[in-house]
Amino acid sequence: MRRSWRSLLSIAVLSMLFGTLTVLLSQSQIESPNAPRILYIQLPKGRCVVAPPGLPADRCPGPAAIVNWIAADGRDFIGSIGYEDSDGDIVKVTFRVVEATGEGSFRRDQTFSFEPPLVRQDAGRGAFDFRIFSVAPQDVTLSVVLEDAKKNISQPKVFSFKAVGSDPVITKIEFAPEIPIGATRELKVNFIDREGDLSTVTFQPPTIGRLTTCQRVRQEGAQEIRDSLLGSVDVSQEALGQQEGQLTFRVVCPNAQRAQVKVSLSDIRGNQNNPGLLRQPETFEFIVGRQLASDLYFLDQFGSLGSGPGQFNNPQGLAVDGLGRVFVADTGNHRVQIFDQERLVRPTKLPLYLWGSRCLLREGCTDPDGGGPLVPGEAQFDGVTDVAVDSENNVYVVDSGNNAIQKFRIDATSCPAPSKPVVPGVCFVTKWGSRGSALGLFETPLGIAVDSKNRVLYVTDKLNHRVQRFDLNGVSQRAWGSRCELERASDPRSGCVDPDGTGPLERGDGQFYEPTAIAVDSAGNVYVADSGNHRVQKFDPNGRFLAKWGRKGTGPAQFDTPRGLTVDSKGDILVVDQGNDRVQRFTSEGRFIELWGGSGRTEGRFDFPQDLGIDADGNIYIVELLNHRVQKLGRLP
Repeated sequence: MRRSWRSLLSIAVLSMLFGTLTVLLSQSQIESPNAPRILYIQLPKGRCVVAPPGLPADRCPGPAAIVNWIAADGRDFIGSIGYEDSDGDIVKVTFRVVEATGEGSFRRDQTFSFEPPLVRQDAGRGAFDFRIFSVAPQDVTLSVVLEDAKKNISQPKVFSFKAVGSDPVITKIEFAPEIPIGATRELKVNFIDREGDLSTVTFQPPTIGRLTTCQRVRQEGAQEIRDSLLGSVDVSQEALGQQEGQLTFRVVCPNAQRAQVKVSLSDIRGNQNNPGLLRQPETFEFIVGRQLASDLYFLDQFGSLGSGPGQFNNPQGLAVDGLGRVFVADTGNHRVQIFDQERLVRPTKLPLYLWGSRCLLREGCTDPDGGGPLVPGEAQFDGVTDVAVDSENNVYVVDSGNNAIQKFRIDATSCPAPSKPVVPGVCFVTKWGSRGSALGLFETPLGIAVDSKNRVLYVTDKLNHRVQRFDLNGVSQRAWGSRCELERASDPRSGCVDPDGTGPLERGDGQFYEPTAIAVDSAGNVYVADSGNHRVQKFDPNGRFLAKWGRKGTGPAQFDTPRGLTVDSKGDILVVDQGNDRVQRFTSEGRFIELWGGSGRTEGRFDFPQDLGIDADGNIYIVELLNHRVQKLGRLP
């Protein structure tokens, strides 16, 4: 006598009635054109399960569910199977447990079957119901096959569902994996709460000490309130009575970071979601800031056009010392500004030290301190173009318009003679240089670099087309270079010569056309931005030519007026490619590694970048002429 098909569909009971049933599927039977086909599965009835990735979409009459679930409380839930069978002779439906978590009503590899009612619908399509229940929370995956009277068997259909207990469940966390600094984005938390009494969402760091500075934004009337993202949020009114829903939060992050946040739910009875019992997302991770290159992100920026503290006017030079302080040659304002890390993390970034005013000596200058120890031209400048700092807190400033170098000491508690006080903490020490072509004289000096280990100083003498070396007190030691305009190398008027005749050197090696920037590596090697020839040249400390790379262009390892140079902790050379609005990284021998940037005003974009420096943590600071700012790039904290 046939059992009632509905009574046999309580799956947890079916496994006990029928025991374990092994279903052997013949490939020829499955591929038979007359084999039945499952069109869709709904669970509960009216909600379609989602087709697994890579499989055809279901022909389901109802909406697709984000997560299929039933209550694990012993109640029957009705599901539905839609099918297509040309002969209309399906005689058996077989379920197999593919996966089941925990200890509950379902166990892996159980199989159970039932005989469906003989129902035929239009065009050989039909549907029949089944019943399912569970008494314990579980994640369950089932496989279903249909068999007809001729032993033809359908392709298996796999679907999953959650048997949900009294604890709330997180079904999905939606948040952009990368967001801009200061931009507001929506965070969405989807949930199931069988009892409909969800009360609290809590955001917390997944590990001790890994905090995020992101904030949760809420509206109270016309006022926007910002609280820390971390903490608990009362959602009892919003979620009241909802067994399934979505909570939305607005999030903004004021600085660059790599953040990871753990989410938990609790109801009014204190029940909390339990990822150990039911699979569910528990954390979400995101990046704040724009990625520019491999493991390099925009972190921060400061500066704007102006003459106030922390503002710039066409800044051209930059240096970073061992304490991470950033020194900026504020060219158009004829001054130097120094920012320490304590001030750089503040919303308003004001300098630790600021000094300087305009003084063009050949036109006459006012006394900088009104009868004090300074005389006109000391701690005054005409177009500061670069700055360097040594290991003893001495600061060297290129006073380009006055063809001079000025030396200062910072962090000074006093200024013993012959040094002179400039502003609190800053002493003027000495200056040297004037216009000319002899040793120690300049024709528009532009770049400067200190080799603290060897206690020497290098200056690019732009319009004399050479590099000069001094000791740290300004005593001239040597110079090398002469004019060579490579674009006209075949013209005798270009100035280009072959330095060793038939030797290994080529025409123009060791010569320059308007050199600008200069840098020194840990071995004392000197790198020069030969800007007018769109290349970089490498020398030993005495000016012996070692290598060169680059030519004019827009491709990798090509330049349009290279302007700034620095050396990182690995010995790689970073080059500011001014005309192409980008930075390129090379090995010390000139092999191209990577580039980043592009024209613009947004994060990680540049408008005539000029110079750069690197702090002890590997963060890169880049100063821009026309955006009047400094950008900070680096790895995410």
